[in-house]
Amino acid sequence: MAAFEGKDGAVATVAIVGTGPRGIAVLERLAHHLSRGVRARRPRVVLLDGTQLGAGRVWRTDQPPWLLMNTVVGELTMAPEGDSVCPLPSFSAWLRGRSGPEYTELGPDDYAPRRIYGEYLRHVYAQVVDALREHADVTEAVGRVTALTRTGDRYELQVGADDATWQVEADAVVLATGHSPAVPRDRVGELARVAEAYPWLLHFAGDAVAEFELDAIPAQADVGVLGLGLSFYDLLLSLSVGRGGEFRRRNGVLEYEPSGKEPVLYAGSRSGVPIGTRGHNQKTAGGSFRPRLFTQRTLARLRERAIHERGSARLDFAAEVLPLLRAEIDLVRYETLVRERDGEEAARRLAAALVAAGPDRSTWPTVLAAHGAADAAPLDLQRLARPFAGRQFASPEQYTRAVHAFLAEDLAEARLGNARGPLKAGLDVIRDARDLLRAAVEYDGLTPGSPGEDFFRDIAPMLSLISTGPPPLRTEQFLALSRAGLVRVVGPGVRFGFDAERELFTVESDAVTGSLRHVQAVVDTRIPAPRHGQGGDPLLGRLVADGVAATWSAGRSDGARYGDPGNAAAGLWVGAATGRLLDPSGRPAEGLYATGIPTEGLRWFTQIGNGRPGSRTAFHREADALALDVVRRHIQD
Repeated sequence: MAAFEGKDGAVATVAIVGTGPRGIAVLERLAHHLSRGVRARRPRVVLLDGTQLGAGRVWRTDQPPWLLMNTVVGELTMAPEGDSVCPLPSFSAWLRGRSGPEYTELGPDDYAPRRIYGEYLRHVYAQVVDALREHADVTEAVGRVTALTRTGDRYELQVGADDATWQVEADAVVLATGHSPAVPRDRVGELARVAEAYPWLLHFAGDAVAEFELDAIPAQADVGVLGLGLSFYDLLLSLSVGRGGEFRRRNGVLEYEPSGKEPVLYAGSRSGVPIGTRGHNQKTAGGSFRPRLFTQRTLARLRERAIHERGSARLDFAAEVLPLLRAEIDLVRYETLVRERDGEEAARRLAAALVAAGPDRSTWPTVLAAHGAADAAPLDLQRLARPFAGRQFASPEQYTRAVHAFLAEDLAEARLGNARGPLKAGLDVIRDARDLLRAAVEYDGLTPGSPGEDFFRDIAPMLSLISTGPPPLRTEQFLALSRAGLVRVVGPGVRFGFDAERELFTVESDAVTGSLRHVQAVVDTRIPAPRHGQGGDPLLGRLVADGVAATWSAGRSDGARYGDPGNAAAGLWVGAATGRLLDPSGRPAEGLYATGIPTEGLRWFTQIGNGRPGSRTAFHREADALALDVVRRHIQD
């Protein structure tokens, strides 16, 4: 085997830990950079995944078909924009080359099962590995990395699978480990300890719903559910269709026929309503967002002003950035409203007048009145995210009617679409502007203290609630299950506890009279934020404990902390340009990199596991910068 010899005569080895989307993106960029020049000596690339090579844990191909993606088919690609090491298809193109209804019936605006996206990922992975073998020796193994230590100039990885353990030595290690299970904390942790003491009680938390042993929940048992986000819908389908029930449409209305094996769910969250429905997609895959008020230029001007006024480029998100985002959202909403009512030319004139007026929305009523839109009011984002905040309800039945009415109205807005429906078109700005939001937030972009806490604890969850919802079908399914008596939303500000006398968990909302319910099981559907060293991934936690790496909240040079320590992410601290891990003093670790979810907190919204056709998104930009640094530092002749 040809080998690249380092200073000590060892083969120059790069280990990639995790071969889900982020790991594949780094691998493709690594292969691309290695292909750009002939080398007399070949490196070795070791690919490790604890679940399934080329798919990872989240996208593994043995998942049930009812677990769907949260992004439409046409917006997904692993092919980088521009040159690639080999021809790679978009997800849509790959589906067109497959046979069988589970593939051919998926259109660009549909939501695919996660396992099918996992098949696509494995196809891309196989193509990239084949291309990489022309330039490097490749070793692949399914195994979980349990320890990572520095030994001289190299790293030693301890890997385990089943009853076997082995070691891998590497000059560079890329951590692309994705979501990791977390130990339940605070009040949720107390419930877990109660469940350990009472064998008839069940508690599930700290992981994706697909990883829970839900078969342990008896038929017709009462189950409390914490969280009404996207994972909540995974639970709904797993405990309904997954128990043998069926959805059928009668006279245009979706109904549910139970199998009798379903439990009854009592669900709640801070907002008290399931996450809002995504607008039906009406945008082309290659369409690009063209902001007019919330732009890179306006962000640069804000930073220049901040330096002049405060001596720092950091921004107060709530006071300086959020007003720009609100203005961009309302601009698109008003423009869509007028376009649908009065035509394209009228919409163009209104948009031009609003842009000329600037992002201060207090000046807009006069402009709106002049263009026949005096009745258009600005969106209240907080009210959209928490529509029942401050309200009291006399009974669970009254609250259920209110939830149904809210969701029915939201569903009607979603069916208008994300290009022709004013509300969903406006809210889609939040998704389209993610790169701009990252530029404002990431890498110490916000002022320390309260404004920063407000973003990670309050503002970011609010933006997620109103922009990252399920497809319309999922909302219909929730309503059908609710009408069938199999799921009930308890109320806002839900509280879970334990009744020692009855030896059962409790769930209730102070906003809904008579909402108290006793339940045998509690399922926490919230995906935990990374808090390495605080009950998160043991591998990453050990790196922090050993001082090799640092978490962002603990690694800030000014000592400030972002977010609520119990809820906010405390991801790994990495360099902005290369993804190299930094130790508590801010020094980069030689040959040690991290990307994606392990860095959440320093970076924002790293859950995205794909690029977007026609765009060079942050997903591929970050992979490219990391891979190029690996080549230059550890493989370059």
